[in-house]
Amino acid sequence: MKPVFELKCWVKKLYRQGGKFRAYLDELEHTETMALYELQRLQNRRLRRMVDHCVANVPYYRDLFHALKLRPEDIQTPDDLQQLPLLDKQTVNQNFERLIARNHQNWLCQIAKTSGTTGSPAKFIRDFNAINFENAAIWRQWRKGGDFGKKRVTLRGGIIAPVAQTEPPFWRHNPANRELQMSSFHLSMKNSRAYVDEILRFQPKVLYCLPSLGALLGRFFRHHGVSYQFDRIFTSSESLEPDTLAFLEETFQTRVVDWYGQTERVAAIGQCHLGRYHIQEDYAIVELWPSNDADTYELVGTHLHNFVMPLLRYRTHDFVTVDLSSCACGSVFRPVREIVGRSGKTPIITPEGCHITITAHITCGINNLLETQFQQEKPGEVILNVVTNGQFSEWDKAQLIQNTLQYTSPLMRVEVRKVDEIPRGPNGKFISIVNSAGMERQGSVV
Repeated sequence: MKPVFELKCWVKKLYRQGGKFRAYLDELEHTETMALYELQRLQNRRLRRMVDHCVANVPYYRDLFHALKLRPEDIQTPDDLQQLPLLDKQTVNQNFERLIARNHQNWLCQIAKTSGTTGSPAKFIRDFNAINFENAAIWRQWRKGGDFGKKRVTLRGGIIAPVAQTEPPFWRHNPANRELQMSSFHLSMKNSRAYVDEILRFQPKVLYCLPSLGALLGRFFRHHGVSYQFDRIFTSSESLEPDTLAFLEETFQTRVVDWYGQTERVAAIGQCHLGRYHIQEDYAIVELWPSNDADTYELVGTHLHNFVMPLLRYRTHDFVTVDLSSCACGSVFRPVREIVGRSGKTPIITPEGCHITITAHITCGINNLLETQFQQEKPGEVILNVVTNGQFSEWDKAQLIQNTLQYTSPLMRVEVRKVDEIPRGPNGKFISIVNSAGMERQGSVV
């Protein structure tokens, strides 16, 4: 199996880091230095191209513009987008086929699936250009942070080894990217020494991780009395809390660079070298939609590069607090004080003591679910509170339980409860995992 995996790594690199990727990377490193008026002209030009495409080739938008009595030329600038309604995940689910452009050949496209923060399964299609543009945007962030292709270790919540596996290796080597991919599912006290020893053997220079997993790894290094220094740590997919940031930088003797994105690819936010967040204005059109909190805004994004399934004014249900002061780094990209609502501090704890923070795989493929919340009151037991569309069957229930056992632990005790609604947290944000199991006492770290 190893030669097959390595071949897939090289094919993936060719697909994602070929000529199109390099062209986008060169372009992005130029556009980030543009004057504000130049950047706005670029946004307007790309927005007009996208709107023309949507009305001409995407049935959903063709019908929407007709119903609103709008023409493509009515949308000239980001401000003009306010003539269109907001788009959400439920609308995408209900109009999936009608949101696919009729003039696109999809054989180079990829389908991305997510349960998102609402626990409701959804899928989105990305074309070849959008995939390479996204990869280039992330690489720009990495290069600014000091990574030009260094050896790396990755802890991103991926399923690297079978969940039922009890002995190392819980990792695999990606030779195409000089990368050690490590399983987050097996990152427990029992296996911690094996993880530490493999990292010492591999000698990576960069750590790519979810903040919670990076902190867990750091606690294991401290527990075993091992010191290790990375050149840089890159985090994403969860809120980077101040105490986690300080712990990571102190433990691994380096600087942490954080990135915000989402499966829908409608907005991106990255830290500059001074540690301040900036909306990546050349990535998408990003609106700041007022929330109930006067200082907090929801991110609403519009695609500029994904022509196979474009999303106009898509609600991310992620929130930021704004910062009106300019940044000493010199960027004209709008600064953001804080990204709120991306919970990553609460895991599900398995009977083996492992921490599970990624639940998207569990609900994918079960079409009759509207929302799913994972509730844990005891380690090794989990309750799935589900809101359904009324057609949730015993088969759906059995499949949901089977998925939970597959992606957490075969020893997990699982209960499915149908509920009418799931209470929201701050800013109306859905909380996908609620844990009152006393994780500090019962979790993986002593």
